[in-house]
Amino acid sequence: MNKEGLTMDYYGLLAQHAAAHGDSTYIVARGRAYTYAEAFREACGFVRPEWAARFPKGYKATVLIVTSDLYHQLLAFTALMKAGQVPVIGHYDLPGAAEAQMVEQNRIAFVLSEEEGTWILRDGCAAASEGGPAPAPYQDVCMGVLSSGSTDVPKVMYRTYESWAGFFPVQNGRFRIDRGAVVLVEGSFGFTGNLSVWASVLYAGACLVVSDTLNCRQWLRLIDTYGVTVLYLVPTKLKLLTQYLDGSHGTMDMILAGSQLLGAKTAERLRAGFPEADILLYYGASELDYITWLSYDEVLRYPDSVGKPVPGVRVWSEKGLIYVDTPYHVAGLAQPCTLNDAGYFNDEGYLIFEGRVTNIINKGGFKINCTKVQNAIEDLDGVVGAVVLPYDDQGRGQEAAAFLVVEKDPAVQACFTKQSVRKALQKTLMRQEIPKKIRFIDAIPLNSRGKTDKAALLRQLEV
Repeated sequence: MNKEGLTMDYYGLLAQHAAAHGDSTYIVARGRAYTYAEAFREACGFVRPEWAARFPKGYKATVLIVTSDLYHQLLAFTALMKAGQVPVIGHYDLPGAAEAQMVEQNRIAFVLSEEEGTWILRDGCAAASEGGPAPAPYQDVCMGVLSSGSTDVPKVMYRTYESWAGFFPVQNGRFRIDRGAVVLVEGSFGFTGNLSVWASVLYAGACLVVSDTLNCRQWLRLIDTYGVTVLYLVPTKLKLLTQYLDGSHGTMDMILAGSQLLGAKTAERLRAGFPEADILLYYGASELDYITWLSYDEVLRYPDSVGKPVPGVRVWSEKGLIYVDTPYHVAGLAQPCTLNDAGYFNDEGYLIFEGRVTNIINKGGFKINCTKVQNAIEDLDGVVGAVVLPYDDQGRGQEAAAFLVVEKDPAVQACFTKQSVRKALQKTLMRQEIPKKIRFIDAIPLNSRGKTDKAALLRQLEV
């Protein structure tokens, strides 16, 4: 609730900032700066009368937003809140068949898509044509988010305003996001991590700079041009960025990374390029929010850790699984819960993250942790990034496959062979843990959510 007793949402936040400091820059996208006042006016006029006539009266329906234009994603998102509906930003690169399946499985009432610059509203699930549009399963929510997995059909999960905003005072203080902050993100807001950062920027009335290109040189230009103070990228992209850091960028106060382990080597390279910046790694989930975090110095001491629990959240390990009890979760998710991530706490109270249970291979009773193997590979000098995945070995059970990105220097690349990697890994891994297959790749493939495209990597094993 706001001070007038009205239910708050992110359109309401936009309206407040437009009234208080409308001339301040809200978003920079594709080289254009939008003020809070301008974005508010566009949100107010976005929903066409014919769309409003189709929306239900007296209850909320879910509307899926599909566009690759990042500013338009947020424009539609806030405008649909104003219209009394529940918006969810879709994955614009999701295949049509998977999108149709997602719409049916999640009873999405409408799909609003931008096609060649034109917005089109169409009916969603089949049930929507029988007795009116399908209602959203929770009526006290303001938004939907999609599950963050890299495979399968995404699931829609619903959030109240408070399920994120209740943590913003703590979160923004730790992230150094205030009215004067300039925050850079890359990629779609269908990725919950990006959407959460946008929401925290909007809460603070700060400025968000967005990039829709996986281009490290462009990111550095944006950082220097707009005086970016906070950088948010998943670790895979930060590792890529370290290859292009040939000087220091003094405006940076904070580098945020989540969803994967960062590693001491990457943290040190980032500190060299951004000497004034703190580095914060967090562990979180679309279903929940931030769970644990740790600073630069802690990353160096515990490179296989994702930190200690954030304030107000209880975390523990039980039978090898991580359990969480948090007030900041999606609607309908009972607490406490587990996301089937494996891990344990070390003697100093830091959570050691072992990855998804599905990333642990059982070979005749011997367990191979793909996350542990990946960390060992990324510790090798000359390795920029790596992914280790389980694969089916022609009916003989699962084996581990490693995909490596090495530094661009030809002299470094010449030193890397499958044999040299296996020999180097013998110093830190048991023989059974060394990957059976090793592939050298130019870059780790990512989807629009910033997640590793595991299917694309596994297809390379078929060649």
